[in-house]
Order: sequence, then C-alpha cells, then structure tokens
Amino acid sequence: MGLEVTHSGRDGITVPYGPIFDEVRKNHGFTDTRGRPDLAAKIVEGTSSQALRHLLVRIAEEGAYFSLGCDLGNHTEEEAPEAQRQVAGGYIQVSALKYRRQKTDHYDRLAEAIEGQLRQRVGSAHWTLIFEYVWVRFRLPNESRVTRPSLWIWFFVAGATMGDAISGREVLIGVLSDVLHAAEVRSALVARPRGRQRRVAGGNGG
Repeated sequence: MGLEVTHSGRDGITVPYGPIFDEVRKNHGFTDTRGRPDLAAKIVEGTSSQALRHLLVRIAEEGAYFSLGCDLGNHTEEEAPEAQRQVAGGYIQVSALKYRRQKTDHYDRLAEAIEGQLRQRVGSAHWTLIFEYVWVRFRLPNESRVTRPSLWIWFFVAGATMGDAISGREVLIGVLSDVLHAAEVRSALVARPRGRQRRVAGGNGG
C-alpha cells in the first residue's frame, strides 16, 4: 500500500484539438473553460464522476491552472495480487493560467509539490501516479501562438473489486483537487526557477 510515482515525458500536443478516441483515450476534444465553471460542469468526461466534475469546476473557478484534457477508465491486471487486481484510473492535464511565463522547471516543482502532499494523505490506500511533462503548441483564438510546457497527471487506484477501485479513485481525485489548490502547490508555478530545466520529450504537436 502507499503511493507509487514515476516521471516521464511524452510527445507534444496542439491546443485546441478535436475528439481523440483510441485504445487509451476517449476524449471529446478541448473546451476552453478558463473562468467558465458553467462549461467545466458540462465536460462529458466528468459526467461519470462527481469528483472529476468538481475538480474541473474548481480549476475553472480558482484560476491557477486550466485543464487541457481529462479522461477516466478502468481495467484488470491479472498478474497483480488479488487485492490490487482491479484498477480504476484516468488523467488530468493542466497548464498554468499564465502559460506563457512558465518554464519546464516550474512543472518539475509542481510535480514535486503534488507528490509531497499526496504522500502525507495516502494512508492505507494504493495510489499510482505518473507525471508526464508535455510540450503544448498553444493555438488559442485571439492569442499569440507559443509552445510551452504542461503537466499531464495520470492517476490509478487498485482494489479487490472494480467497485472498490472506482470508489477509491473518487477519493483520490478529491484529494488531488485539494492538493492542486493548496497554497504551497500553487506557488510552485510562480517560485523562482532553480536553474536546471527538465528536458521534455517531444516537440511536435499531436
């Protein structure tokens, strides 16, 4: 039990983007919810999870980040111990609201701050997180075109039954919502960079 965390990079994406339906993602496309909690509440990916809907609305209301995408799913891991065989997961991809100012080092600090907070709160649960550092080609209407980093947060909860896993995922998303909006986590995006910058994988938009 506890928290398992890994870090990686992945190919870049372009925002906005259309629907993406493949073996991993069932995403209905980018919706700009900055300052629009009413739109955030209607995101299709949040309709099956009260916790995810609340997170999306909170992100739109509080204005530290904005969501670039999210999804939920579940699967069975036949080789895992019986108590951890059923897995419910998903992801949320976030960018700083003032995305032009942030560098890769800010997202390093953000991931470290999130991990530290989650380790204090995991208790007896079994949580797995993957932090992926992703370049984004921002092509938003009426805004200058830039390429800047973002943080893609994958989250997974294991349980003996799928019901246990899904319930645990709701708890984890709720905790993640609180953690993302804790002052010490939000400040990672405005703190002075430490000089070293993470090399983010990919440079071409998706």
